[in-house]
Amino acid sequence: MNRHIYPRASSVSAEERLGVLGHSPMVLWLTGLSGSGKSTIASEVEKRLIDLGMAAYLLDGDTMRTGLCSDLGFSAEDRAENIRRLTEAAYLLADSGLIVLVSAISPTRACRDAARERISPRCDFVEIYVSAPLEVCEARDVKGLYKKARAGEIAEFTGITSPYEPPLDPELVLDTASLSVDECASAVVAEVVRRQYLSVMVDAALRAGKEIMEVYGESDFKVELKADNSPLTIADRRSNETIVNMLKSRFPFIPILAEESSDDPARHVSPRCFIVDPLDGTKEFIKRNGEFTVNIALAYKGTPIAGVVYVPVTGDLYFGVKGGGAYLRGADGKTERLQVSGRTNGLVVMRSRSHADPREEELLEKYKSRIARTISSGSSIKGCKVAAGEADVYIRFGPTMEWDTAAMQCICEAAGAIVRQTDATPLTYNRKNPKNEIGFYIINRLENDFVNPNNGAVANAPKEYGSDE
Repeated sequence: MNRHIYPRASSVSAEERLGVLGHSPMVLWLTGLSGSGKSTIASEVEKRLIDLGMAAYLLDGDTMRTGLCSDLGFSAEDRAENIRRLTEAAYLLADSGLIVLVSAISPTRACRDAARERISPRCDFVEIYVSAPLEVCEARDVKGLYKKARAGEIAEFTGITSPYEPPLDPELVLDTASLSVDECASAVVAEVVRRQYLSVMVDAALRAGKEIMEVYGESDFKVELKADNSPLTIADRRSNETIVNMLKSRFPFIPILAEESSDDPARHVSPRCFIVDPLDGTKEFIKRNGEFTVNIALAYKGTPIAGVVYVPVTGDLYFGVKGGGAYLRGADGKTERLQVSGRTNGLVVMRSRSHADPREEELLEKYKSRIARTISSGSSIKGCKVAAGEADVYIRFGPTMEWDTAAMQCICEAAGAIVRQTDATPLTYNRKNPKNEIGFYIINRLENDFVNPNNGAVANAPKEYGSDE
């Protein structure tokens, strides 16, 4: 750098930008052969992140070569300079607080390592290997480039006449020969939300669960009654305090609606809000039947976009991300992706152990020919069973609270379930009055809508590779 140049530091701190944007900057670097699916995936991820309220921007290799890098060719030197410019552009955008997606072949490990070295001191750098065999990429050949390279019309074409060095230790590998665009985009979105919010939410749920189990193991504990005659224990309070303190410490700019805390009026004007039920199923906790959970959700503009449901007794951890899939991490540490079942007959119906309703009885009688069995349970476990495909229908008449449903809804919808109020309208969150005045239901398929059987929806066609390449 010229010794007469003096870079000017921003007068806006990273913390100030974080408070405005609501998330930390990141660079997601997608690398792979031409036709592997980089741009298609990156474009879909960009759209999903925007939907989650995250300021995301895509830097596409071809687009950069029409402007900032239009003076460069494809020699080894020009390719290195192309990636250097991409790196600097990504750095500046990330420094402004954005989540930056870079979609570029970036064929050498050296150029990608240089990008990481430049960017990682400022923010997370996530290398994503978009992997597909050469023959698959050639078969797609949306731009006709492989055909031209084979004919000798394009010199130094990566994968044909110029080498590509796959990453040795990327943060993510997306095998587009076997995974759909949706599966790949979901994996990337889940990783982004994990790094931004979910890891803290999960840690808070686990620590709260430990507090709960310490009380659960005692021979006796005091039970109080709140104003609405619902029970309250020291476990509720200790769990609530643990979660709220952890969320406030890491995200002071996001207000919290928690069952055992006084309401925070700041949430009424905030697009984001954490919604916390520190001990869902206190009645089951008191009965010592193990059917209680810790629920933590993050809502954006009234929609839950991240949810965690932890079952302290079993160690099962359910979590979901809007646009990023739903997952179950068992006590053994193994994680599996959840998907609702496709059943329309031989249905398994979840029922509330503590909140029976004659309207539910009527529906079960009406559709008994399609129902194989019913299972009674407490807390959000019921909805999570639908998300996991172990059950198909859960109907709850009567009022609930936002903290009862938010995390469970996020997980269920991320697994493909349909969640509606009993009048067929969507549940919304971070309302001034957090009471869900009417009931709700969760179903695996529209055909199993016992409450509003005439309502339907048309699914969007799945996206295919090449549509944005």
